[in-house]
Amino acid sequence: MSTTDRLHALDGVRGFALILGIFFHGAAGYVENFPAALWPMREPSSTTLGLLFFVSHMFRMSLFIFIAGFFGRMLIERKGTAGFVRDRAKRILLPLVAGLPVVLLALGLLGGLGFLLSGMSVADLQRLQTPPPGTPTPRGAFPWAHLWFLYYLLLFYGGALIVRAIGRAVDPGGRVVAVLDAVVRFCLSGVWGAAAIGLPLAAYFYSLEGWSSWTGLPAPLVFLPHLPSVVGYGTAFAAGWLAHRQVDRVLALERRWLAFLVAAVALTVVCLWLGGLTPRFEAYLENRTLLWYTAAYLVGTWCWIFGLIGCAVRYLSAPSPRRRYLADSSYFLYLMHLPVLALFAAWWNPLPWHWTIKYPLQIVATLVVLLLSYNYLVRSTLIGATLNGRRYPRRLAA
Repeated sequence: MSTTDRLHALDGVRGFALILGIFFHGAAGYVENFPAALWPMREPSSTTLGLLFFVSHMFRMSLFIFIAGFFGRMLIERKGTAGFVRDRAKRILLPLVAGLPVVLLALGLLGGLGFLLSGMSVADLQRLQTPPPGTPTPRGAFPWAHLWFLYYLLLFYGGALIVRAIGRAVDPGGRVVAVLDAVVRFCLSGVWGAAAIGLPLAAYFYSLEGWSSWTGLPAPLVFLPHLPSVVGYGTAFAAGWLAHRQVDRVLALERRWLAFLVAAVALTVVCLWLGGLTPRFEAYLENRTLLWYTAAYLVGTWCWIFGLIGCAVRYLSAPSPRRRYLADSSYFLYLMHLPVLALFAAWWNPLPWHWTIKYPLQIVATLVVLLLSYNYLVRSTLIGATLNGRRYPRRLAA
């Protein structure tokens, strides 16, 4: 593969994973037992949206980070180490440092505006925003909101550069890399690859005390690196980074996409059978049930990852201006979606509409606001150049 080739299918998968996050967070208000401290706009619970929440969380962020690792190595091969560091500082570090205060401020302002538009008084809003006396604060908690993934990408990029430098120094003949290539080639050559990656992860998470199994890999809302998150998402990043060394094997997943997705659905059903349909946000499974659940969950995660990539390669490899536009916009959409979503969720919270009406309206309204903002305020501006690597014209390319 030439370093100038563009993999439209993987661009599409990356955009899909980010935009799916909007649907995932939008469903939180309808998920039974979801912590009100994280999303106070509570709605009548929906089993359907609970399933959407469960299934999308099973693979969404791991899939994105796998693609990030893949494109990370592609970038360093194209630009070299110095160019790689400059690019990641501009497109990951700067959005984290400059974007986090903006997102947190917008979340408070738009969420508060939504509650006021819904008829809530200022006094009630102040009481809502004040935690009850004695509310415990997790040790080392940090308000990453949904931008924690940028922090972890920076950790993974730094780790990749360190490992790459050490490897070249102590293994100039590439013997260790040859072994890793053989492992990756094995994992990408059949449906057994999901088990080869998922089962060691399952052994680790099974041994963790207090693992909230229904919610899968944890969102690390703490400042210091959270070891379970580093292990779970770091494995996805490393697998994507190494997979770029064998692009032909990644593209060959199109021949097995259906088998992977059938296995993913079957293992997801097993997880729901063992863990139950009722959302749980604490450790509750034990012994053999937890063992089987953990194995099904982590292997199922990798079946989803390989199946969705294979499906995209099979059906989305041809260039498409509309898909390219959505892929380009998806980064901005994900960074800024939570405040806009909070506005509509809080505003329409008192309305007695069924979720089949209210939830789609919340998602559509959020996407319309974000896409208009991206098109007119971001795409051809300095912000767009920062997020996308260069300025793009507002119109679709021919």
